[in-house]
Amino acid sequence: MAGEITETGELYSPYVGLVYMFNLIVGTGALTMPKAFATAGWLVSLVLLVFLGFMSFVTTTFVVEAMAAANAQLHWKRMENHQEEEDDDSSTASDSDVLVQDNYERAEKRPILSVQRRGSLNLFEITDRVEMGQMASMFFNKVGVNLFYFCIITYLYGDLAIYAAAVPFSLMQVTCSATSNESCGVEADSKHNDTDPCWGPLRRVDAYRIYLVSGLA
Repeated sequence: MAGEITETGELYSPYVGLVYMFNLIVGTGALTMPKAFATAGWLVSLVLLVFLGFMSFVTTTFVVEAMAAANAQLHWKRMENHQEEEDDDSSTASDSDVLVQDNYERAEKRPILSVQRRGSLNLFEITDRVEMGQMASMFFNKVGVNLFYFCIITYLYGDLAIYAAAVPFSLMQVTCSATSNESCGVEADSKHNDTDPCWGPLRRVDAYRIYLVSGLA
C-alpha cells in the first residue's frame, strides 16, 4: 500500500448521483454542440460523438473498477483487523483447549452453505464511498499522487477556461444579435467585429467582458 487509508464515508444517495451526472452531461459541451454540428456537419459530428461516448463509457468502467478495488482493499483490511482482535481475545483465554473445542463445534454445527457464502464474500462490492484522491493515495506512490493532483488541477483549470470563454461569448452573440435584430447563426458570425456596437455606446467586446466578469464573480 503506497499511502495511508483514511476513513471513508457513506455512499451518495441516488439524488446526489443524479445531480452529479446532470452536471457532467449538461455543461459546456451541450452549449457548444450546436455550433460544432453546424461547422463540422452531421456525419463527422455524429461519428465523433459516438466515438467520444464510447471512450467515456470505457473510462467510466475504469473508475468503477478502481472503486471496486479500493473497496476490496478496505474490506480486506477490516477483515485482518477483526481477525487480529479475535486472536488477541483467544490468547487471553484461560483454557485454550476448551476454546478451540467450542470453535470446532460451532463450525461443525454451522450449515455448509452459510460457511461458503461467508467465505466467498464479494470483497469488490462497492459499499464505501472512496474519493479519487484517496484511491490515488492507496494505489500510487508519492510521485503518482502528485501527478494525479496535477492532472486534476489541469482539468479543472481547462474546464473553467472553457466556461469563461464559451459561455460569455455565446451570451454576447445572442444578446447583441437580438438588440440589433440580426441573426446569430454561423453565417452571421463573420460579419461582426469586436468593435461593433451592442447596446448603445457599449461594444460587443464590452458586453463579452461584462459577461466574463459576471461569470467569474
